Amino acid sequence: MERAGSQADPRRAPDTVGADPPSVRDAAEILARAAADEAAADRARTCYRTRGMAPLDADARIGPLLAPDEAVVAVRHSAALDRRESGLRSGAPAALAGGLYLTSRRLVLVGRLTLSFGLDEIEDAVLSGERLLLVMRDGRGASLDVAQPRLFRVEIATARAFARG
Repeated sequence: MERAGSQADPRRAPDTVGADPPSVRDAAEILARAAADEAAADRARTCYRTRGMAPLDADARIGPLLAPDEAVVAVRHSAALDRRESGLRSGAPAALAGGLYLTSRRLVLVGRLTLSFGLDEIEDAVLSGERLLLVMRDGRGASLDVAQPRLFRVEIATARAFARG
C-alpha cells in the first residue's frame, strides 16, 4: 500500500532520492560558468574603453616569435583550434592544441605546430555554445575551444580595434 505523495521518482536511482541528476548539475555548472564569463567580458569592455589593454610579459614560448613592436595582450594556456579551410594539404592536421597568444598584431597558437592569424585577417568572432568561431576575410575559419570564450572574444575585438588605429 502506497501513501499519497510518497511515490519515488522512477528516473532517480534509490540511493540518489532528493539529489539532482548529473545532467541537471552539469547544466547548472555550465550556466554558472557562462554567466561568470559574461560578467568578466562586461567588466573588460568597460575597462578597455577607458584604459585600453595592458601588455603582458612574454613567456619563453611566445617571446622568440614576437616582432620588436608586438606585445602580448591575452593568453589562454590550454586551447584547441580546429581549422576550417578548403584545400588543406593531405596530412596537414586540421585540429591543433597548445597555448593561444593574442598579441597586438596577431593570434598565435604555439603547440606541436605554430599557427598564426593576423588580426587584420579576422572578419568576425562569434560564439557558438562554448566555442569561439573565427571567420577570416578569405573564407577560412577556425573554431576555438578556450577558457572564458566570451572574455576572449572581447579581448580579440579590442586588440583588432587598436591594431586598426
